[in-house]
Amino acid sequence: MKKDHRRWTWESPNGTTHTEIDHILTNRRWCLLDVSVVPSFCCGSDHRLLRAKIRFSCTIEKNVCHRGGGKRAVVYDGAVLEKALSELDWHIMEDPTEDYDLLLQKLQACAERASTPQTTNLERISIATKELLERRRALRLDPNASHIEQLVANACCRRALQEDLQKHRRKKILEAAEGRRSLKKCRRDLRDHNIPLTALLNEEGIVTSSRREMEAITERFYTNLFRSSVPVMNPNIPAGDEPPRILPAEVRVAIQSMKPSTAPGPDRISADLLRAGGHHLHVILAEHMSSYLRKERIPNQWRTSRTVLIHKKGDREDLRNYRPICLLSVLYKLFTKIILTRISRTLDEAQPQEQAGFRQGFSCMDNIQTVSRVIEVCREYRLPLVLTFVDYEKAFDSVETNAILSALVDQGVDASYVRTLADCYRQCSTTVQLFQRPITIPIAKGVRQGDTISPKLFTAALQWAMKSLNWDERGIRVDGRFLSNLRFADDIVLFSRSTEEAQAMLNELNEVGKKIGLRMNRTKTKFMKNAFCDGERIELEGTQIAETMSYVYLGRSLNMENDLKEELGRRRRAAWAAFGPLREATDQLTDHELRAHLFDSTVLPALCYAAETWSDTAATLKSLRTVHRALERCLLRYNRRTQLQAGLRSSDLRRISRLHDPAEYVSKAKHRWAGHIMRREDDRWTRRTLEWIPRETKRPRGRPPTRWADVFAARMDQLNAQLETSQNSRRRRPRCSWMTMAKERIEWKRCWGPHDK
Repeated sequence: MKKDHRRWTWESPNGTTHTEIDHILTNRRWCLLDVSVVPSFCCGSDHRLLRAKIRFSCTIEKNVCHRGGGKRAVVYDGAVLEKALSELDWHIMEDPTEDYDLLLQKLQACAERASTPQTTNLERISIATKELLERRRALRLDPNASHIEQLVANACCRRALQEDLQKHRRKKILEAAEGRRSLKKCRRDLRDHNIPLTALLNEEGIVTSSRREMEAITERFYTNLFRSSVPVMNPNIPAGDEPPRILPAEVRVAIQSMKPSTAPGPDRISADLLRAGGHHLHVILAEHMSSYLRKERIPNQWRTSRTVLIHKKGDREDLRNYRPICLLSVLYKLFTKIILTRISRTLDEAQPQEQAGFRQGFSCMDNIQTVSRVIEVCREYRLPLVLTFVDYEKAFDSVETNAILSALVDQGVDASYVRTLADCYRQCSTTVQLFQRPITIPIAKGVRQGDTISPKLFTAALQWAMKSLNWDERGIRVDGRFLSNLRFADDIVLFSRSTEEAQAMLNELNEVGKKIGLRMNRTKTKFMKNAFCDGERIELEGTQIAETMSYVYLGRSLNMENDLKEELGRRRRAAWAAFGPLREATDQLTDHELRAHLFDSTVLPALCYAAETWSDTAATLKSLRTVHRALERCLLRYNRRTQLQAGLRSSDLRRISRLHDPAEYVSKAKHRWAGHIMRREDDRWTRRTLEWIPRETKRPRGRPPTRWADVFAARMDQLNAQLETSQNSRRRRPRCSWMTMAKERIEWKRCWGPHDK
C-alpha cells in the first residue's frame, strides 16, 4: 500500500499540488487485482497514466451474458411438505440455539422437497425479435457485412426489444388487474433495477459520495441511534407461574394472520412455507416454541436481523429521513405474535381513551374527529384554544428497553412473558448493507420495526412515562372532564387554553419523555392558536417553537377556521397521484365494471380520505365533483374539447364510466361514521366532544359557521315533518333527534336514508 503523499495522478502547472483524481471503475470488484501509475511514461498531459491488473474468466463472463432473470417465486406442495415433515424426528434439544439449528436444517430440507419453482409461459421476447438477434449475430461474424448494415440491425433489435418489453409489461399489469391482484406488487416484480444511494450528508452537513465514507456515516449514525443513552433502572420482575403451553391452534391462527409473499429473514424461511404446512407443522412449531417460552430463552439466531432503509420523505441524502425496517426471522415473528395475542388485552386495558394507536376498535378518524370538533366548538363559542403538535425524533428506535420492561411489569403482564421479551431484546444486532459490505450494528435500545409486537410495546412505555403527569385539570374542559392530549402511537397533540399552559405542558411532557429515551424534534414540533387566545410564543428548553396556521395531522390538514380549501387541494393531488399508476391498466381494460371497481377502490378513497370529519358545504361538494369529473374524463380518454365535440354531458360520461358519485360516497361514509360514534359506550372523546355544549358561556349572536352535524339535524327535521304529515299511521312516531336515532343501528339505517329521493 502506497503512502498518501505518493498516491497522486495529477500535478498542477506550477508543480506544487498533487492529488488523486483519476480512477478505474468496474462493476465487478473481484476482477480488479491492482491499480497503479506508470510514472516514467510521458503522455503529453499533466495526468499520469493509470495501469490495472485484471483477472478475467471466459466461463464467468459467458454465464453473465446469459444470466437469467430474478429469482422465481417458489410454490410449496402442501401434501409433499406434510409427508416430508412426518418422516423426520422432531425431538427437542435442551439448548434453544442448538435446537433451532436442528429445526432449521430439517425445515429447509422439507422445503426443498416440497418446493416447485413457479413457471410462467409468458415469454418476454417474441420469435420475430429472436430472429432479428440471430441475424445481427450473423452480421457481426460476416467479414463482408458493411457498417451500415450493422447499424440498421442494431437499431431494429433495439426497437423490437423495447416493444416486446413494453408489451410484456402491459400484459402482466392487465392480468393483475383482471385477477384483481395488487398492481403495486406487479410493478415491483417487473422492476429490473434499484436506485442505490448516491450521496449522504455527514455530521457536519457536507455531502459525500465516496462509498466507503457513506458506509462509515451509516455505521456511526445507527450505532449512535441504537446505543443506550439514558440510564433506566432494571425492572424488578416478580416470580410467576409457568406459562401455558402454546397450542397448535394458536400457531395456525398466527400463521394465517401473516401476509403472503413477504421478505424472509436471515434464515430464509418464508411465510409461504408456513402457510403451506398443515396440522403436523403446527404441532412441531408449538412444541418447540413452548420449550422456548418455558425456558424463557430464545435462540441466538433470532437476535440478528437484516435492516432495509425505506425513504419516508424529504432529502434523500439525510439518513434521518429513512425508516429502518428489520427483516426478522419469520419464526421469531410467529413466536412474538403468539405472545402478543396473549397479552394484548392486558396492554389495551392499561391504555387511556386518549391513545388510539394500534388498538382494536380505534382508528385515525377518532383523533381527527375529536380535534376538528374541538376547533369547531371553540370557534363558535369564541373559546381560547392552543393546539401543540409534538413530533419525536426516531421514537420507535429511541425508547429504552428497560422502560419497556418496566411498563409491562407495571401494567400487569405475566412475569414469564416479560422475562421472555427481555431475553428477546438482549445482545441484539442488525446488518445494514448499502453496497457490498454488510455493516453490523449493535442494538441496545428501541423496538424492532417489522415485528408485530413492537407498536404495543412502544405505547406501553409511553403510557408508563405519561401517567406521572398531573394533567387532571389541564387542557379543555368538556362536560366536566379535561381533554389534555390525544395520541396515535407517537403522534401527540396537546390541548390548552393559553400559550403559558401549552408551554408548561410541553416542557413537562419533554421531561418525562427524556426519562425513557425520547427526544422531541424542535423543528417539526409546532403549535397553532385561534384568534381568542392571548400570548405570542412557546419555548421548549429555551428554544422557540414555530407557530403555524395549518398542520397536517394524521393525514388531514387542520386549521383554526376549519377551512377545507387547503385540504381539498391535498386531496386533489392525492387522487391524481393514485390515478397515475392505474393508467397502464385502465387504458387496456375493456370490462367497464372492472375498470370502475379499480378506480373506486383506489382513487376514490384517496380523494375522500377523512371526508367523514368534514363539514358539508355546497362549495366542498362542488370541488370534489370537479376533481372527480376531471379524473373521469382522463379515465375515458376525453378532455373538455373532445367531450364538447362528441356532444356528451357529464351525466353521459358517468353512464359510460359507471363510477360512484363522490358526494354519495362521502354522504354514506359520514352517515356510517356518525352511527358508529353514537353507538360507542366506552366514553371515548369522539362522542363526548360531539355532545359537548359549553354551559359556562353563551354563543354570540349571529348565524354560526356550518357545523359537522348540521346535515344530520336538517335531515331529521325533514324526516320528522314527513312523518307528521303522513297519512299512514304505521309511520307515525314521536319526534327525536338524530343522536337518539343513530344509537339504533337498524332505525338509523332505515330512517336516515341519505340518498332517498
